[in-house]
Amino acid sequence: MSASYVPTEDPQEPSQVASPVLPAQSVEDGQGAQSLKPFVDLPDSFDSLDTLKILHHYQNFFVVAPSAKGRPPLSHVTSVVVQEEEHKGELKVATTAQMSSRAVGTTIPIWLETTFVVIGLIASLAAHMINLFNFPRYELDEGTYMSSAWAIMHGMITPYAYGYGHPPFAWIQIAGWVQATGGFFIFGDGLNTGRVFMLFYALGSSLLIYLIVRHMSGSRTASLLALVLFSLSPLSIVYQRQVLLDNIGTFWLLLALYFIVISKSRIPYMVLSGIALGFSFLSKETFVLAMPAMIYAIWLYTTRYQHKFALVTFTYTIAALGSSFVLMAVLKGELFPYAWHLPWDHHAHLSMLDTFVQQAQRTQSEGRLVDSWYTWTHQDPLLMDLSIIAVAFNLLTGWWDRQRLFLSLLTISYWLLIVRGGVVLSFYIIPLIPLVVLNTVMGLNSILTWLGKLVHINILPVFLMLAIIGAVMPYDLQHAEIAFTQHPTSAQTDAMVWVRNNVPRNDMVVINSYLYMDLRESGGEGVGNGATFPNAQVYWNVAYDPELHDKLLLGNWDRIDYIVADSEMLHDVTTVGGPMELINTALKHSILRAEYRADDHDKQIVISIYQVMHPQIAPSV
Repeated sequence: MSASYVPTEDPQEPSQVASPVLPAQSVEDGQGAQSLKPFVDLPDSFDSLDTLKILHHYQNFFVVAPSAKGRPPLSHVTSVVVQEEEHKGELKVATTAQMSSRAVGTTIPIWLETTFVVIGLIASLAAHMINLFNFPRYELDEGTYMSSAWAIMHGMITPYAYGYGHPPFAWIQIAGWVQATGGFFIFGDGLNTGRVFMLFYALGSSLLIYLIVRHMSGSRTASLLALVLFSLSPLSIVYQRQVLLDNIGTFWLLLALYFIVISKSRIPYMVLSGIALGFSFLSKETFVLAMPAMIYAIWLYTTRYQHKFALVTFTYTIAALGSSFVLMAVLKGELFPYAWHLPWDHHAHLSMLDTFVQQAQRTQSEGRLVDSWYTWTHQDPLLMDLSIIAVAFNLLTGWWDRQRLFLSLLTISYWLLIVRGGVVLSFYIIPLIPLVVLNTVMGLNSILTWLGKLVHINILPVFLMLAIIGAVMPYDLQHAEIAFTQHPTSAQTDAMVWVRNNVPRNDMVVINSYLYMDLRESGGEGVGNGATFPNAQVYWNVAYDPELHDKLLLGNWDRIDYIVADSEMLHDVTTVGGPMELINTALKHSILRAEYRADDHDKQIVISIYQVMHPQIAPSV
């Protein structure tokens, strides 16, 4: 029997092999399996077998394996599609899938693997929980997002005028968590409830990292290494504790990637991936940078016959979700700038497009890359080295393994955001942490597998992976030591208590955003059993919100009574100028009433409380 072969050139489908042409009767003559054998790309171990066994047959689809005694090894199971060529009266036979040989020799029972994963997740949870409410210090952004969640529960989008700086979906999720747990102060300070919520995102991201590597590499030890690298990285332990949009968006990004790698060309999984990536974008707009690389992933993980349909389904799902953010601006009449004087614009208003332009124009005066790089390399030098080495390795060798190419391109898309020359804050590293880990483990697994084949010791990669895990764990915990021992939030909490005990409730108090919840909401740490502080206002809004600067304060610094400031807030007040000069003038007419300090990394956090001294009014004659 003769056969003609048509070689495939599709690198995305390495399992698609040469397609032979068989006589039409060959599959129906009782010798179907034997007839198929010469025309299917099978493992070398098939050569010693006389025949094949059809495990499953449905119309023109076959699953074949060696007709050896007992259960055929999974690595030898091959699926075959037989397509009739009408114009030739022949059958075209093609191997469509073949189980990876990585499964050979895998005898670890599922219960044992599950046990290791659970232990790893418990270790991750413990590392993130220890000293959670004391380190790191409460940040401005944490206070902003928690107060925005408070606003959602009171029928608003944010406590102040919504400026489209970020989509609201992330703090909607936080508001749902607060509602489910029974309030903002169930764990003490208002921000603590948000930090507990971040634990679930961190734990979910760790599990997804394991599962993604498990499906991409087929190696349990590589997956366990990825779990350890991601969960115990000092950068993860510090930043994943904080109430930041990046932590929420990263979880949804990883979930989108997981749905792709397990999809096996199934369209429902592409839809789920699109929904997850849409949620990621609606949590923080910068995750739209993942779109090109994720589209490439869809191309990789679908058959050539489903490329177009899968891509359309995926992109439409994301567009449908993402457009809801734009639709909100359209319905509020706040999409286009008022400066354009469009016919339907009759009064000044916020603009989504204006906001995006302003964000794109933010310079490194607000946050320098060199400062963030110093912070990252001092907290986790190993991961930062790998962020360059592993990504470069996968980019160069990705032409032989398109999975690694995809991971390198996805990571590079976020590196471009960081090195573009604009503002860079230290927590911008959060989405890069899991991507660097994926690049590292997939690249390392390829090297060790090649090394094992070179020395003919197939078990060698397992031992080397376990040795690396044993070395990484103490290294990470040593570099993360301050996260378990320092208490910088104590200075912030002590300042709140001083305000509660010494400041009249109706006084105008200028604060940083992390104090907002505890001073404005009943039951807060800064309120205690007394009344709230209705005139406690965040300093940026005091300066730039016309409702506060012009209407409430009438542009008069003398209407400010107290200023509670940390070093960053003082720097902004004294250097920004413009509307911020209102607070700076009040600061110049104030006296220091209290000061609290605590260790924070290699420095100290200082919280200063100033009372504004109002000028004496001359008595009337």
